[in-house]
Amino acid sequence: MLSSLRCEMIQLIRYIYYYLSIHPVKEFRTVQKPEKESHAKTMKAMYTQIVSELRARILSGELTQGSRISTEFEIAQHYHVSRGTVRQALSELTREGLLERIQGSGTFVRSSAPAHETEATLPAQKNIGVILSQATDELNMKLLRGIEQAVKSRGYQVIFAYSEENDQLLARDIARLQLTTAGLILFPLSNRSTDSAITRLKQIGFPFVLVDRYLADLDSDYVVSDNMGGGYRATEHLAILGHTRIGFAYSRAGDMQTTSVRDRWEGYRKALNEYQRPFDDSLLLTDLPTDAEPDAALFDATVRRPDRPGAIFTVNDWVALEFIKAAARTGVRIPEDLAIVGFDDLSYAEHLSVPLTTVAQQGIAMGMQAGTLLINRIEKHVLGEAKHIVLPTQLIVRQSCGARLQVLSSPDDKPC
Repeated sequence: MLSSLRCEMIQLIRYIYYYLSIHPVKEFRTVQKPEKESHAKTMKAMYTQIVSELRARILSGELTQGSRISTEFEIAQHYHVSRGTVRQALSELTREGLLERIQGSGTFVRSSAPAHETEATLPAQKNIGVILSQATDELNMKLLRGIEQAVKSRGYQVIFAYSEENDQLLARDIARLQLTTAGLILFPLSNRSTDSAITRLKQIGFPFVLVDRYLADLDSDYVVSDNMGGGYRATEHLAILGHTRIGFAYSRAGDMQTTSVRDRWEGYRKALNEYQRPFDDSLLLTDLPTDAEPDAALFDATVRRPDRPGAIFTVNDWVALEFIKAAARTGVRIPEDLAIVGFDDLSYAEHLSVPLTTVAQQGIAMGMQAGTLLINRIEKHVLGEAKHIVLPTQLIVRQSCGARLQVLSSPDDKPC
């Protein structure tokens, strides 16, 4: 038996030697991080978890305004952390305006207005909160200009922030601005049909107006463009020019849950049906990259596809621009081989190598209408059911659609 065990040990040693010969390592030992560093990272992770979970419970309404939350000791026991970690988390939520600490009584969920403000001081405040999506977006800048024009003429000031398509930032800024403003104008996040922080505003009766898009599962005041009409007009234009295979393209930045995208899609489908143009899945160009994570290869591959549509209606001007650049890289001619129509009419649209046919939105007017509606809500000039304001769009015909070629060609030429 000992002889057999000895043979097995020798075989094991040989195997280890062989393994190390083909998988060399510098040190055959476990390297552990310093205990203090590991503990600090664990505590930071727990701190973040406590802040996130308490914030979510407050904004969802699970922890109601004015309610007393658990003591530091109880929270520390629940999360198995020190009271110091809990104290830091509660301090962060207090800075965000979600909690207030009352000496000798405990920590409470803060009411929609700070405890030290009275009805006498609130009217003098006259602030409007605005949370838009991106600081560098041209439509956002037009919206802000329009909002400022509307509210300043009524004696209000604007405090604004940007969500950068981050739900935690949006929820935090809603909670913060709710404490110092009389109402909010909000640009909802993409790819969702509802939002818990915005729903909470409606539940507590805090005035707000949505701009650019609405939330499908929440009936509220909003001001938007006629996205369905714009989508219909763009597609109709391509059909009238003679195109039979007309595609619809959108990026990951906004899918069909984003109501502005969905409504443009519905206008596109309506025009196809009315002009008896066929539709199949190859005409729907989805999952395209965003301006935050551009990928030229995907646009190039789409343009090279053998079943590529002869014309494409893109959900916005940025997607249209990327197709025009992809066409230039791959030798596809715009509009001779591929016609393009965008949506937005951004400042660069008419200055492209092939000026872009697009659907224009009234960004400044949208902002002005939103500001006016919100103040009318605040001052009780508008009461009752939610107001839905839809502003008309306009098709701007330039060269990318092929209309000019159509006009210049002889009657015997094939339409582009």
